[in-house]
Amino acid sequence: MTAARLYASAAFGILQRDTILFFSYRLRALTQVAGLCFTLSIFYFVSRLVRADVLGSPDRYFAFVVVGITIMTILTSAITVPQLLRQELVAGTFERLIASPMGAAGAVLSMLAFPMLLASGIALAGLAFATIVFSVDIVWSSAALALPVGLLGALAFGAIGLLFTSSVIVLKQASGMNWVIALLTFVSGAYFPVALLPWWIRWASDVQPFTPSLNLLRHLLVGTPIEGSPWVELAKLLGFAAVLVPGSLLLLSFALKAARRSGTILEY
Repeated sequence: MTAARLYASAAFGILQRDTILFFSYRLRALTQVAGLCFTLSIFYFVSRLVRADVLGSPDRYFAFVVVGITIMTILTSAITVPQLLRQELVAGTFERLIASPMGAAGAVLSMLAFPMLLASGIALAGLAFATIVFSVDIVWSSAALALPVGLLGALAFGAIGLLFTSSVIVLKQASGMNWVIALLTFVSGAYFPVALLPWWIRWASDVQPFTPSLNLLRHLLVGTPIEGSPWVELAKLLGFAAVLVPGSLLLLSFALKAARRSGTILEY
């Protein structure tokens, strides 16, 4: 068996384990989907009350916020990986992952698979709910292009999660994750256009990958206009992924080496 097949087999084993564990709690998936649908329902009725001069109408605002909420669901899943790693350390199961054919780094990367797939499924369910129940108008002619854009954005999301994972390996905690999620939600335009931000904080919308991800996905899924060119937004997202992914992998490698040298890799 080649090294690639060994790695794929081990990675699939982690994905299978995480899937079985998650669905052993029978109502867990249902409650998460129901929670997202409930949130979207609240925003639908809120959209009936607010003025949407920037976007044109309450319906356009609701379509705008539907994409924001569903995509931020995937972002949140990527940043939960440090918490999952800490659970592995506390339970004493990370030692098995280190001893697997893929090693510690490969095991950590594989832990991204299930949360991201689950969040993507929940996001699609939420989008379908908004389309069927509240008649969100999907631009079907370009909707298929949202898949590769979403995958590219997921790379950047996962890289952010790996940065915090490195902190867990070395420091045994990942302080500030909730603050980072809240800040990115605020400055990336998940709930409102970034044009509404004051000038002294507007710059923050341009220095992280979630703003171009949301801009492109909104444009492709619900036809929200992009200020400037979609190609510029795509170039930004490609640039962020090209920097964040190798950088996060390098930092993860350094963190694992440091934890091995200090003998704390299995401590929590």
